[in-house]
Amino acid sequence: MNVSTLPPSHRFPDSAEGWLARLLSPESDTDDFAAFEEWIAVSPQNALAYAEAERVHGMARASQAVRAQVPTDLSQIALSSKRPSARRARPAVFAWAAVLVLALVSGWGVWVALRPSSPVQYATAVGERLKVDLPDGSTLVLDTDTALQLSYRRSRRGIELLRGRLQANVAHDKDRPFIVSSGDGSVRAVGTVFQVENRGGDTVVRLLEGRVVVATRQAGQALELHPMQQVVYGENGWFGTPEGVDRIAAEGWTQGRLIFKERRLAELLVEFNRYSRDHLVLSKAELGDIRVSGAFAADDRSGLIMALQRGWGLQAKRTASDETTLYLRE
Repeated sequence: MNVSTLPPSHRFPDSAEGWLARLLSPESDTDDFAAFEEWIAVSPQNALAYAEAERVHGMARASQAVRAQVPTDLSQIALSSKRPSARRARPAVFAWAAVLVLALVSGWGVWVALRPSSPVQYATAVGERLKVDLPDGSTLVLDTDTALQLSYRRSRRGIELLRGRLQANVAHDKDRPFIVSSGDGSVRAVGTVFQVENRGGDTVVRLLEGRVVVATRQAGQALELHPMQQVVYGENGWFGTPEGVDRIAAEGWTQGRLIFKERRLAELLVEFNRYSRDHLVLSKAELGDIRVSGAFAADDRSGLIMALQRGWGLQAKRTASDETTLYLRE
């Protein structure tokens, strides 16, 4: 397990370069962005200084030729991948200078252009799944009863998972990390396939392809996962021990199937109950230790009950309008 201690961040930066470093950090959160907006609002010069810092940062990290056409917005200017020749550079320089002049005239011109886009919210109802195609080529799959907030900025692609579970297939962009925040931590990726599940108090991260770094705010620790590993972190920043992942079972829910291999019946019912308001419960707690293997349609409760009757000797009885109790056949 690769664990490193991250420095605490109690003070906010007082320079454009400092703010750029802070917002690029996986540790940045909503408090940072609120403080950044306040810093920008102090003076138009702050907006200009930040725009210049991002421009220099983009040029320093560049490795490819600049696009042939003149950029039409600030984000394209700042992320130009390579300094063009003198002949090709002039239109971009003049365009940038024009933007700065407009900013000095209008005061808020640059900040309006730089201001992060308004967050977009996605949510699924109980029993529903949703696939979302993002503008950068990444895709998300939202499981049942899931809610998240999406916020794309020039320096990062951010998601806050409020509840539920998602799978992200992230398009590669080394200059704009893809960061999913959940509970007391976050997951940072560049180009990869991974899942994040918010269980209320705890969060589970499953890595299927690529590389991710999981960080917690409270304890200031970071852990790098390898493909086909998962880890749990919780309140106060604690980390569990990384475990192996069965990819077929892990991705089953994205196709509407729940796949179990020697899983406890209690865990199986927790999964199934997420897909319906009509819950399955056990007559005795010890029944939860029964081990179950199989593949079940997430929305087929009757099929699950029939399988449990035939394979594990359980019976089902309606005990409330939204509840069915399982018990051992006598």
